[in-house]
Amino acid sequence: MPRTQMQCPNCRQPIVVDVQQVFDVSQDPSAKQRLLSGMPNLAQCQACGYQGPLVTPLVYHDPQKELLLTFVPSELGLPRDEQERLIGSLIQQVMNALPQEQRKAYLLSPQTMLTYQGLVERILEADGITKEMIEAQQQRLRLIERLLQVSSEDVLDEIVKQESALIDDEFFMILQRLGEAAIGAGDERALRSIVGLQQRLLDTTEFGQKVKEQKQEIDAAVESLQALGNDITREKLLDLIVEAPTETRLATLVSMTRPGLDYAFFELLSQRIEAAQGEERARLEERRAKILQMTQEIDQEMQARKDVARRNLEALLQVDDIEQAVLQNLSAIDQTFVNLVQEEQQKARQAGDLGRSAKLGQILDTLQKASGGAEVALIEELLAIEDEEQLKQTLASHPEAASPEFVELLTGLMAQAQQAGDENLSRRVERIFEAALRLSMEANLKQ
Repeated sequence: MPRTQMQCPNCRQPIVVDVQQVFDVSQDPSAKQRLLSGMPNLAQCQACGYQGPLVTPLVYHDPQKELLLTFVPSELGLPRDEQERLIGSLIQQVMNALPQEQRKAYLLSPQTMLTYQGLVERILEADGITKEMIEAQQQRLRLIERLLQVSSEDVLDEIVKQESALIDDEFFMILQRLGEAAIGAGDERALRSIVGLQQRLLDTTEFGQKVKEQKQEIDAAVESLQALGNDITREKLLDLIVEAPTETRLATLVSMTRPGLDYAFFELLSQRIEAAQGEERARLEERRAKILQMTQEIDQEMQARKDVARRNLEALLQVDDIEQAVLQNLSAIDQTFVNLVQEEQQKARQAGDLGRSAKLGQILDTLQKASGGAEVALIEELLAIEDEEQLKQTLASHPEAASPEFVELLTGLMAQAQQAGDENLSRRVERIFEAALRLSMEANLKQ
């Protein structure tokens, strides 16, 4: 990142700042997130303490989406020919970084953004996130802020009644992310308020009741599989799936046992359909169609995740500093990505491509170092504990379990499990998370 000298906007003293004007995701996968953060360039003055965004021309490039965007802040007051000269030199940097075969026609027609917000919205639009979706999210965020400021339960209930249309899955996801941010910042007071609001809404809203009912069905599905233990067979699995009383339980069972729903499983199901008659036969045929639909959706989702992981991997392999790029993008790395890296490393070794194999090995080594060996080992130990009292005792015997870093690690693991659709792992980690969070709060109260 180039460094330049400028005057502090506040005290006019000279300061040296890092300036990034080209955000090219093909060269740096983390560039997009930095740009979307709203403050990609920050000026800090040691003399007066000023800190604020640095106004500068920007170019954004995403070759996967054939997107080349330019933005020149109006407050710079640059004449048109000077704007074109500056943007032209930045676009040339993008062109020079691309192999000849990847230089396509869209590079000759960059899209000019008039505002920074317009730049952000265009990037999000390319990801399928429209202005309407952004506004809907902001409405929910404003409602959460409003509810957190209410001290009277009667007033809160009245607001919730009036705004019930906004309290949905997206609302609770935003609330969860705010809770995770509070944990990361060590803000216990904010976390208590968020958790209290979440529980109140789960208990009192129509959507909250649906969530609780779904959770009960998911728990029932997990318990039915655990009851089978090592004695599980295709016949027993078929019984569970065929007799699942709700779609939530059926979806959970199918998701958790997808590898076992193979040709032999469907052959057994077909035999049972052939032996049935009347309404039972019709019910089983409908159930088979539903299972096929669910497995296809799961497979499509897994393939989509693998495609995203492959694009991210190939982008990582192109950067100069692989370790830094991996560390900057840990939040986007899940088990699908790790599995792909391992598969690609094996292929590279078999093909004798030592350079690619070494780079893939560097990614795996960086991930292993970043995983926090001792903490990961503790989490694995805790996951194996079924007894609640033993779990508390084990956590209490490890002081590091009360640290914000450990709680944050659990939060990240929960998010990965949810993204992967692993309800069983998500529930088990959530159980540890709640116990560790209580331990952390108790430790803070004693200070």
